[in-house]
Amino acid sequence: MLVITYELNDSEKEKTYPSANDFVAAQLKEVPDLPDYYHVVRATIDGKEVDLTDKTISGLFNYLNN
Repeated sequence: MLVITYELNDSEKEKTYPSANDFVAAQLKEVPDLPDYYHVVRATIDGKEVDLTDKTISGLFNYLNN
């Protein structure tokens, strides 16, 4: 399970996906689930935190899509 905590309007929101592949697929749609520029506070896969150098949705997408 992929859990993404991101900032939106000075508050933290959370989005959950069954897997990292589901997130990647959702971002490839014509209208992605989350805008690329949202700041990622933390992202975890099966409870383990993902170490991102680019803490944006775009950075998370690129990390998972490699």
